Amino acid sequence: MDQSSRADTFSGRVLVVFGTQVFGAGVGIINGILLARLLGPAAKGEYYFLVLLPATTITLLQLGLPQAFGYFAARGQTIGMVGKSIVLAVILSLVALIALFALLPILSGIFPPGIGIEQILFAFLALPLALNATFTTGIVTGRQAVRWYAGINMAYPIISTVLLVVILGGLGGSVNGAIAVYVIVASIQSLGFAIGARWVGTHNPEPAPVSYRDLLRYGLPYYPGSITQFFSARADVFLIAWLVANAAAPLGYYSMAVGLAELVFYFPNAVATLFFPHVAGASREESDSQVTMVTRVSLLITAAVALALAPAAVLMIQLLLPAFVPSLPALFLLLPGVVALSATRVVYVYLTGIGKPALTSYVNVFAFALNIVLNIYLIPRFGIEGAAVASLVSYSVSAILLTTVAARLSGTPVWDFWLVRGSDLRFAARMSLGLLRRALRVSAGGA
Repeated sequence: MDQSSRADTFSGRVLVVFGTQVFGAGVGIINGILLARLLGPAAKGEYYFLVLLPATTITLLQLGLPQAFGYFAARGQTIGMVGKSIVLAVILSLVALIALFALLPILSGIFPPGIGIEQILFAFLALPLALNATFTTGIVTGRQAVRWYAGINMAYPIISTVLLVVILGGLGGSVNGAIAVYVIVASIQSLGFAIGARWVGTHNPEPAPVSYRDLLRYGLPYYPGSITQFFSARADVFLIAWLVANAAAPLGYYSMAVGLAELVFYFPNAVATLFFPHVAGASREESDSQVTMVTRVSLLITAAVALALAPAAVLMIQLLLPAFVPSLPALFLLLPGVVALSATRVVYVYLTGIGKPALTSYVNVFAFALNIVLNIYLIPRFGIEGAAVASLVSYSVSAILLTTVAARLSGTPVWDFWLVRGSDLRFAARMSLGLLRRALRVSAGGA
């Protein structure tokens, strides 16, 4: 297959993943509105904090293994992968639960008032399920099985909507009901990706084994970067809970701002999901020649979506969720940072795919430290708007540093990652038309 055909195949797969994520985002908006209306700002803030705890624990435990599973799956080493994902998820979850019981007396001091230990344990039921799902998702995307990826990621948000209506709408809105939905959906997602990972492994024409040692050897250098990347995006939530008096309502406002800002991240996330196994399976020369264009197109489309989202968010909140109007200033501050983060996402997987995960860790550790310092200074003075400014600055610095590193490794000027060209506009237009045609075919009952 020549390079043009490979590019067309890659862009087609990106369209499938992007379309899936857009669909999930649309259903996610509905779910977010349901949660916000049924719970209100304070209870939504408590729920957001509770589900963030297992998500944070997963990040602390995953040891770079999701990327390792994806890397070796892309190289065809799928024998025994699903079994290893289950074993690792169980072992790491047991470690997490032991640590949780040991640290609860210390950690309870940062929890917003009203959150009980039983609610924390309830939310942690999702931990082994969600952890295994991150591993098996890596296997599915590593094999570029976009149909499996799309099917699972279209099913579980719909199930979430049904469960929210039945459990919260029918039985009365409560934080515990919302957590129950979260745990059930995590179970369904975990099972779906486990089946998908098993399927792609059995349909691999030339499978090879991979050892626990190989998985850890690849994943561990990636681990510091993945931790700091996550905490750069989520540390502000913990710091708001710690530094702001009566933090439940501010957390509710900030969770709304973050949730809306992250809607613009679906296209670069779709690109990165498939660009990583593409780089891992391609020659170094091909990866070097493609990374600048992929980064520019991601920036272009993400910026366009951000510009469209701003007025749409104002209209939606004013009409449907007027209690969440205080979230809008933070949203407007977060949007430029998320656009810059789209470049980071693409360059991050390029560096990891060419076997340089440690470089991403260095940059992310620095950006994380900057984020923490800015949050500690700004949150007591400006509240959630200060947290948004800290994210904007740290995201932008991270993007600049990572593109500078990638420019040196790929032998291209750093501005080639940022300055959009006419060919990028044409390529983005062609991808947009392709997505529209695909959506029209699906709505008409076609393939």
